[in-house]
Amino acid sequence: MNEDPAGDAPGNVQAQSGWQAVIEDMAVTADEYRDRGWTALELHPGDSVLVDSEMRTGLDVVLPGPEYEDLESLTEDCAFADVDVFRAEGGSTIYLLVVEKDPDSETAVLVPAYYDAGSGQAKLETIRSNGELRLFCRRLNDDYIEFVHGDVAPFLPDALRGGADSNS
Repeated sequence: MNEDPAGDAPGNVQAQSGWQAVIEDMAVTADEYRDRGWTALELHPGDSVLVDSEMRTGLDVVLPGPEYEDLESLTEDCAFADVDVFRAEGGSTIYLLVVEKDPDSETAVLVPAYYDAGSGQAKLETIRSNGELRLFCRRLNDDYIEFVHGDVAPFLPDALRGGADSNS
């Protein structure tokens, strides 16, 4: 059995080299923040999906309980006012590494995610027309921590971005 953090990803995504590359990039990026003296929390979602419902619209990632608790503790004392989004496309799958940052406390939360742009087209159009992407980091009992982004372009596939840069 695979023991790496991506082992919780669904088989069709885990089998793609893109997901493993995101996990590896996250580890390198987190180390770069730590080398600069920042606190860096790496998250390892078990699932990642676009959602558009009465309860939530945006990108939803499910976290293991201990990681959720670490995130919850960090967000009590930090104001995440900045974000970097690194995006790659592999067919219809969009891979993201979202780095939520609080420059004042020098804290970064690294959230890898993915979604299927083909099956999520209507949800992506809703996000684009709303001009807001909400990133929900939640645990299975539906408790969640939400990050809100007014610039949706870095999260979208090229076809919906209008030539925007992939790093915001």
